[in-house]
Amino acid sequence: MNILAIETSSTWGSVAVSRDSQIVYNSYLDIKITHSERLMPQIDDACKQTNLKISDFDLIAISNGPGSFTGIRIGLAVAKGLCLGAKIPLFPVNTLRVLAYNLYGSKLPVMPFIDARMGEVYAALYSADMEELIAPCNAKPVEFLQNIDQEVIITGSGVTRFHDELINSGIKYQTALMHQQVPQAQTLLSIALSEVSSPKYDIEAISALEPWYLRKSQAEIVKENKLK
Repeated sequence: MNILAIETSSTWGSVAVSRDSQIVYNSYLDIKITHSERLMPQIDDACKQTNLKISDFDLIAISNGPGSFTGIRIGLAVAKGLCLGAKIPLFPVNTLRVLAYNLYGSKLPVMPFIDARMGEVYAALYSADMEELIAPCNAKPVEFLQNIDQEVIITGSGVTRFHDELINSGIKYQTALMHQQVPQAQTLLSIALSEVSSPKYDIEAISALEPWYLRKSQAEIVKENKLK
């Protein structure tokens, strides 16, 4: 199965391709240009390097949040456009789950912990075999950490941003390695290959799919406060 995976939920951006169920391309960039500038060139390069056309893909996988509001919106818009244009099935995965899968098979439960700005995190807890133990949520770090009663391994941008809160919480934890702390398109490929055997094109589901932000944008919050 040929799959194109797109990950744009943070300042990092990645595109990966599997051909005949093997990962054959992975591009990862953290440079000072926006996803709107680099995503399509990345996808174009992926097609050139793998000798595949968009119409050759059986599935497009996308991380649809939570994370950067702008990045998620751009990635999902591109993915939906490609899927609707070429009638390709779309497979969305939440970003916290993508992060957790970087540590699939860990001896400890995995705690994705993403800096959500405004002193908050996007977080969840998964078992080593990716069973959801605490559902994805948006919370103050201290509030979320009060729910952790076992040793965990933590991954994501919140590890550095909320280092003091983690220390002061008193929980037992290990920190994932650097390459495991970034949501990546190649991880999306692994999830898709293990969970989607017969992709089906559903125009209504693709058209209706929205970014999974987990909270309102700052613009929406400001607007609501003005109305109040």
